[in-house]
Amino acid sequence: MDLKLQINELNLEPGSKVDIQALKNHKFRSAGLVSRLVKRLPRGQSIFHSKNCTIDCFDNRWSLYPCTHEYLTLDRQWKTQASILLVNDRVKKVNFHVVDGVYAAQNFLEKFKSICSEHFGDPKQAQTNLYQWTNESVSFSGFLHADNVTADFTIEYLDQ
Repeated sequence: MDLKLQINELNLEPGSKVDIQALKNHKFRSAGLVSRLVKRLPRGQSIFHSKNCTIDCFDNRWSLYPCTHEYLTLDRQWKTQASILLVNDRVKKVNFHVVDGVYAAQNFLEKFKSICSEHFGDPKQAQTNLYQWTNESVSFSGFLHADNVTADFTIEYLDQ
C-alpha cells in the first residue's frame, strides 16, 4: 500500500521537497509570528496550516473532509485542520485534525485504525485512545481526545 498523501489535492510525500508557492496555491498559509515564537522553531524549519481542508491517503482509502453545511444540526457538522512541518523545505511531519465532530471524530479514527492495522499490524497503544504504527521510514498515529469530538492524526518521516 502506498501512502499517496494529498491535502487540498496537493501531493505530499514524507521526506520529499515541497514548493512553498504550491503550498500557498493549495490554501496553506505560513504560521504567524506569534506561533513561530511560541514554538521556537530552529533555523530551516517552517510550519504551514490549512483550515477546512480535504485529506486523502492510503491509495484514497481514507479521506478526511469538513462538513459545515448549515442545514445540518451541530452534532452532524465538523471542521478539519492540517499542519505541515517542513525541515529545509522537506516534509517532516503532517498533522491533521477533526474538530467538533460529535460522531465524525470517532468514526474517522476507527477507519484510520482499521487501515493502518491491516497493513502494519496491531498498533502500539501508548495510552487510551492513542494508536501508533511504524514502518521503515514513516510513523503513523491516531488519537481521540477525552472530549470525543476531536481526533488528531500524525504522519511523520523518520530520519534514517
